[in-house]
Amino acid sequence: MDNASNNNTFMENLEYELNARNIPFHQDGNQIHCFPHVINITCQTIITELKWNNMCSIEPPPMSIPPTNDELTCWNAYLEALKQDLIGKCWNIVASCCSSGQHQQALLLKIEEGNKTGYWKVLELYIAIHDFLLDLGQSDVLDSLALSELQKSILQDIHQVLQVAHLTQELLSAEWTPTLSMALPVFETLILKWKMLAATIPELKHFIDLGILKLEEYVSQTRKTWLYALAMILNPGQKFSWFNENDPTGEDEKNA
Repeated sequence: MDNASNNNTFMENLEYELNARNIPFHQDGNQIHCFPHVINITCQTIITELKWNNMCSIEPPPMSIPPTNDELTCWNAYLEALKQDLIGKCWNIVASCCSSGQHQQALLLKIEEGNKTGYWKVLELYIAIHDFLLDLGQSDVLDSLALSELQKSILQDIHQVLQVAHLTQELLSAEWTPTLSMALPVFETLILKWKMLAATIPELKHFIDLGILKLEEYVSQTRKTWLYALAMILNPGQKFSWFNENDPTGEDEKNA
């Protein structure tokens, strides 16, 4: 089930009703969280922070001691760009391109022309969108939606962070066999990958850490459900291997 609070309330009441009838049941041990919903909530935590944080409390990435003028200038420029709600700006660009059937057809034609000439093989799609807006003669719209090189670079950084989560969700969603046994290992892998990205893109460490914190909340809840551990033990390709590497206390194995 998904992670809405009403489902938690449902499980609490189900536990009460079953125990009242002398049927052993524990809400934590039998609640399986929806994997895509957990990933979505985690990503939304990052996106929301990117939108609403005023950036005043964000710690700078590692710098020289003392920091050079160039380092401080680059960091301040990065912060100023983050304040522009870049993801929201991308949504506005998409909305402008899709605002009418005429716009959609014009953009499609621009892309097809670029594909025929090989233009887009070496240039990013944003240039097609830029040219499309330019052709409309709407300079005011273009000015409000145009992305600077720094903004595009930051969006690529943000894309890396969210792409990791997207790939983990696809990994489980694309399987045709039961994937419950893979949930905990994939959660742990996502946390590990995000920690690596926090070191690689220190400018976004604050936001990545919030995503990790939210995901760890669900991992903690997931560990209470013995079905995950049992599914791993019954999976011939896993058995006890994950426990040996990630459960030194033996608590998850014991619960299963």
